[in-house]
Amino acid sequence: IFFIDNSHGWAVGEHGKILFTTNGGKSWTIRPSGATVKLNAITFTSEQSGWVVGDKGTVLHSINAGVTWDRVPGPATEDLFGVSFVSPTEGWVVGARGAIWHTKDEGVSWQFQKSNSLNWLEDVKFTDPLHGVAVGSGGAILRTEDGGENWKRVDRNLREWLYAIAFADAQRGYIVGAKGIILRTDDGGQTWKDLESGVNGNLFGVALASRNDVLVVGEQGNIVHSKDAGQTWEIQPSVTSTSLFAIAYRGGTNIWVAGRGGAILRRVDPIATVSLPVGKLPPVLVGGSSKLDGGEPAVDLEDIPRAVRKKKPVKPQLKPKTN
Repeated sequence: IFFIDNSHGWAVGEHGKILFTTNGGKSWTIRPSGATVKLNAITFTSEQSGWVVGDKGTVLHSINAGVTWDRVPGPATEDLFGVSFVSPTEGWVVGARGAIWHTKDEGVSWQFQKSNSLNWLEDVKFTDPLHGVAVGSGGAILRTEDGGENWKRVDRNLREWLYAIAFADAQRGYIVGAKGIILRTDDGGQTWKDLESGVNGNLFGVALASRNDVLVVGEQGNIVHSKDAGQTWEIQPSVTSTSLFAIAYRGGTNIWVAGRGGAILRRVDPIATVSLPVGKLPPVLVGGSSKLDGGEPAVDLEDIPRAVRKKKPVKPQLKPKTN
């Protein structure tokens, strides 16, 4: 899920689906993608230029604010999970078996970059054309200082799956992963510090409103918030127990979360300023409209358990076939 301002946002998912909102997530419309595979990530470099990556090497590009999408020919055949662009023309995509591809001409051509890794790379973020970090399975944290010509692994002695990364600026960034892992860097990814979140479940998405204002989402509807760069965390109430996979956060009440089964949640009240037991707080996330413009269901409500405690759902983890 991605919002370029407080009104205009996009979400991607199964079966090539791309959803678009112009009213802050109150309602969503389908945008034709021309794809049928699962779409895993979306980003925009400007109001007009957007990129989507998905399974089977799928890369989509829009030059008209996501109204239409074109398949970008490319050599990748691996499932792609992460995308990061530093300009309308230069970006990177990452995926299965350590795949990293780079373009400098708006996707006309792609260059394979050697990651020296066979890990599944789930996400990638560049803070400028030279400095980037990719994360993935087996605790993989890969870093480059030369635009991807050379990638080096940051040794953290981790084995857990790392799912997402976000940077507030060139120095401070955060990583989230399995078993409640949250890491922070203050030196552009050279070193990472463990942050105690108080959550033991898998964490799948992270978003920042500033260097210190961090929101993280994960399984069982977990939403945790820190206003002090991860020194302390507040568990936020949610209306769902489904896994939450991605988050867009622009500060204040401007929060949108996407989860299993097409669930899209949006914030309607300010975040609590003090830590309180979740059961003492009313839900402050509400589901978006269950109908797309034109009456088509946006969410299969039967596929989204609401506040029902079940066995912990596990995010499908793509591994060599023997999702």
